[in-house]
Amino acid sequence: MRPVKLTMSAFGPYAGRTVLDLDKLGTGGLYLICGDTGAGKTTIFDAVTFALYGTASGENRDTSMFRSKYASPETPTEVELTFTNGGKTYTIRRVPSYERPKTRGTGTTKQAAEAELHLPDGRVVTKTGEVDAAVRDILGVDRAQFMQIAMIAQGDFRKLLFAPTEERVKIFRQIFRTGFYQKLQERLKSDANRLYSTFADAKNSLVQYLRGADPGESEEVAAEIEKAVQGEVPVSDAAATLEELLRQDEADAQELEREKKASDEALAKVNADLARIGAREQTARTLGERKQELEKAGEAQERARTEEAVLREKLPEIEQMEKDAAQLEAELPRYDALLDTENGIRKTREALQAERERLERAAEAAGKTDELLTAHREEFGMLSSAGEKLANLSADRERAEEKRGKARMVYDGLRNLAREKAELSRLQKDYREASEKSRLMTREYEEKNRAFLDAQAGILAETLQEGTPCPVCGSLTHPSPAERPGTAPTEAELRTAKEAADTAAEAARNKSEVCAAKNAALEAYLAALEEQLRNLGLECAPDAAMGPVEALGKSLAGQIRDLDNEIRNEEQNVQRRKDLEAKIPEEEQTLEKQKKSGQELSEKIAGMEAEIRARGEQLEQEKKTLRFSGREEAGRHLETLKGTARKGREGLEAAGRALADAEKRAEGLRVTVRELEEQLREAPVLSREETETRKDALTLKRAEIEERDRRISTRHTVNGTALRNVREKAGELEKAEKEWMWVSALSNTANGNVRGKEKIMLETYIQTTFFDRILSRANVRFLLMSGGQYELRRRLEAANNVSKAGLDLNVLDHYTGSERSVKSLSGGESFLASLSLALGLSDEIQASAGGVRMDTMFVDEGFGSLDGDTLEQAMRALNGLAEGNRLVGIISHVSELKSRIDRQIVVKKDPAGGSSAEIIA
Repeated sequence: MRPVKLTMSAFGPYAGRTVLDLDKLGTGGLYLICGDTGAGKTTIFDAVTFALYGTASGENRDTSMFRSKYASPETPTEVELTFTNGGKTYTIRRVPSYERPKTRGTGTTKQAAEAELHLPDGRVVTKTGEVDAAVRDILGVDRAQFMQIAMIAQGDFRKLLFAPTEERVKIFRQIFRTGFYQKLQERLKSDANRLYSTFADAKNSLVQYLRGADPGESEEVAAEIEKAVQGEVPVSDAAATLEELLRQDEADAQELEREKKASDEALAKVNADLARIGAREQTARTLGERKQELEKAGEAQERARTEEAVLREKLPEIEQMEKDAAQLEAELPRYDALLDTENGIRKTREALQAERERLERAAEAAGKTDELLTAHREEFGMLSSAGEKLANLSADRERAEEKRGKARMVYDGLRNLAREKAELSRLQKDYREASEKSRLMTREYEEKNRAFLDAQAGILAETLQEGTPCPVCGSLTHPSPAERPGTAPTEAELRTAKEAADTAAEAARNKSEVCAAKNAALEAYLAALEEQLRNLGLECAPDAAMGPVEALGKSLAGQIRDLDNEIRNEEQNVQRRKDLEAKIPEEEQTLEKQKKSGQELSEKIAGMEAEIRARGEQLEQEKKTLRFSGREEAGRHLETLKGTARKGREGLEAAGRALADAEKRAEGLRVTVRELEEQLREAPVLSREETETRKDALTLKRAEIEERDRRISTRHTVNGTALRNVREKAGELEKAEKEWMWVSALSNTANGNVRGKEKIMLETYIQTTFFDRILSRANVRFLLMSGGQYELRRRLEAANNVSKAGLDLNVLDHYTGSERSVKSLSGGESFLASLSLALGLSDEIQASAGGVRMDTMFVDEGFGSLDGDTLEQAMRALNGLAEGNRLVGIISHVSELKSRIDRQIVVKKDPAGGSSAEIIA
């Protein structure tokens, strides 16, 4: 890749548009980028990098910083680069994101980033992502690789030269992208730590399970378990001990089960004897209670018999009340009919009242309709002439609107008049300046012409000789020959002055003609304005007409508003007359309907009043034939009769049931007493005190057996659980220990932590391969630049087995045959070493990128620390690097390089702000 042309606009310190035709530098060799400190030398490489990849060359530069602080607001920020690659030419243009003034209105807006790539076949790629991908495909390297190949920044490689292994690992991680090896190391270390944690947890769990076992009263078992906890005996020995303890507990539990069964049988027999004793005692108590109840039941039976006889004597009276109630119940429908008649009369009266109210509302509505009809008829008569003035008003409005339009045109013409006069003044000023310039240049030509003629006379006078005729006048004597002036113009200078004077005169004539045409046009414009003012009825000059025209426009606007109001009122009157013309017939029909409806309501009311009188007379006749005043009174009397009769019946029935219940209860108690007396005669007689003493002894023995069984069962459960957990966790512990041991060994190897070995990590080991290839390429140049004295060597052994190793650097001194640290090099030697290292890295990156070749490189600073001889050696190495078609640009302010390198890009600071760049080839 070789840049051909670079254009920067408002980019970095370059305020305006800077165009660098890089083709002038040629296609190979060295060139110098020089200039004041901070003027923008490195910015040129920034611009190339930004054009290709859309980012700056340095990590501390952001694209938002590209906007030049010296640029005017309207100057856009952009970079355009034309470059060749593989014999084809490409052009790429990029615009960074920045704040710019709005194209409309005030304030600023965000300019979005843009990218545009012109391909050799004429196609144009415009999307930023597609442009980025296309550049990577064309060049074969990404931005990071391009930076490592195309820019040799000495400060960075001086750090790489002296960096310890830890720092150099980080640098190479970025260069050779070995970060995934670091992730593998960290992953192995993390897995080893996690597996150790699993192993430790399993071991702790196993100890807890062993400590949770119950040895019972056996000190031997307790000692065996403690030895396993301390790791003195295998876990399998403790497990065997627990198994034996479990078998012994199971045998003891079976023996206790037999003792428990025998004890339960003895207790069951004693409890049966106690139950029989309790049953006999309960039977005796119950017999006494039932005898007392039998005596009371006999007394209750006699009372019930007496009450039943008294109530039976009242039965005839009850039957008579039931007969009277039945008769009254048969009369109730007549009371219901009477109530229906009363309700019907009441409802008819309510309906009558409603019809009377409807009649009143109808009469009121008819009155309102009649009033409204009368008012509308009067209004209709008043609007009989509506619409007659509408045509005249519209015509007046059109005339006023037309006149206002003319006034607006005159107003606009008067405003334009000032601009036309200002334009004429500007043209007159231009003419005066051109005329003065023509006068001065004509005078200058005349002076040069006179000097030229004088010079010609002087030249001729120098050839005159006494006695020889003058070629002009023929005189043989020459008393006063002309003298040749000291400074006279040449014929070419005279011709140039004549052309300049003629051009200035022509320009003055042209500007005079433009002024004359503009003046004539302005006079015609004034005449047209005066005619328009007279047509508006205004007798005033155009210069003083602005106020009267504006006042006329306002007056006409007021007239138009008044006419609009009158037209609107007239149109509303016409519409109102049309509305009334339609409404009046409708209101007449409504009034007729309302009157007819009132007549019908009056007739209906009279019929309802006659009906109410007839039904009232019928109601009074019916009331005279009944015993009670109404349905409610008759109903109350009926309920009284029914209630009294019902209570009498219920009392008699209740007395009969009470008598039967008393007789039944007394007979039942007599049967129960006989049965209980028979049970007492048949029940055996036993001693309660002796039986309870035997039960207490058996219960105590049973509790002792139960407690022994509980202890054995609990110990068996605890030890069984502990044994299962120990066996399960022992397997997990063995598996976890195996996994941890091999992953830990792998992690220690990858992370350089193998005891007694050099601390070389996997990533470092991979990087040593790249580093060796870089050193091999770097030493070709370092030997040349050091006159065959020095060669860089990777230190193969660490200073000790504690520090990280693998990427430390030594230098081999061929003059002394000794190998020492690169830190022992002098400043100039360090520069040569770091430059060689950078160039070796550039070669390796290009080789690893598929043999990509960069036809242009930049070397940034570092030459100020070199003495004359060392500088000469560095220049020879760089010239060798630039052989063929490779162009190497050196960014430096070292003055000696300016005399050594004739092709230069000179960057200068502008005192007014910003920088400029110029190619000197």
